[in-house]
Amino acid sequence: MLKYNFLIFSIIIFSSCSSFGNLGTNFAPAYVEAYKAIKNAVVGFEDTRITKEVIDNIPYASSLLKIGKGPQGLLILESISSNKETWVSADGVYLVVKNGRIIQTAGLNNNLTNFISPIKDFTNISTSIGQTYKYYYSYDNPYLRDLEAKVELKIKGKEEIKIFDETFNLQLIEEEVANVYLGWLFTNKYWIDDESNVIKSIQQFSPKLPEFTMVITKKPSR
Repeated sequence: MLKYNFLIFSIIIFSSCSSFGNLGTNFAPAYVEAYKAIKNAVVGFEDTRITKEVIDNIPYASSLLKIGKGPQGLLILESISSNKETWVSADGVYLVVKNGRIIQTAGLNNNLTNFISPIKDFTNISTSIGQTYKYYYSYDNPYLRDLEAKVELKIKGKEEIKIFDETFNLQLIEEEVANVYLGWLFTNKYWIDDESNVIKSIQQFSPKLPEFTMVITKKPSR
């Protein structure tokens, strides 16, 4: 309990002093050092080390992120601007998420710098089923602008998802994405609630990176 109290105290101190600005701006030095100081408490351990007790005591929106087959790490919501959420990890990775979809990243080997989609959110998604769309992805390393991919959405029905000790009955939407030239074929999955909020997702947005699994453990207040 003492370790958890110290963890929460640390989060309160550095989160109140954080500053991102626009995507690509450096973190405030004190913020980075404070966040790194608690890294071993919540990031890099097995999934069971991040408990509901830890989540409940953090006074900020939070989520869990798993990259590929790695362990889950904790993300804290740094800011919301124009419906874009900036989520930060202790090891210098941050994601910009809009309507449940990752649209920009920093701190990765191959960052997503821009994403273009005709589908803005999952409201009234049934009107998009059975149609083919095009997404465009841009990256920084190597630099690539507007990689085209063909996309088809499917409604898979309700599924029960358990997050700690709570069970949610959520609608599963699958998104089949393909770039035949690169042989890049994958399926994104989004579990959404009755208000069209994405509670859990499995997303891939780069041929050079594994899938990202993100679970919202404490919703942002709007």
